Amino acid sequence: MLDIKLTKLQREILQSLRDGAMITIDRSNMAFLGDRPIQPQTRYFLTDKRLVTRKDKTRTVETKGNGFIISPKGFSVLAG
Repeated sequence: MLDIKLTKLQREILQSLRDGAMITIDRSNMAFLGDRPIQPQTRYFLTDKRLVTRKDKTRTVETKGNGFIISPKGFSVLAG
């Protein structure tokens, strides 16, 4: 069983990703969910815990149309 505690914001981000949103990264390495900025510590928590993954791992995350989507582990944490 996965025992990862999420804050309200982290849960909202994962739910948005589950519903089809994507975290995009701009040239200055800032993360956005739509037009809403995401704090670096939130992004790093989600990536370090492997709750998000790159949409296309063959391209850089800064590439237009690529970014972070929810991972299978992220789905499990939301369900649990």
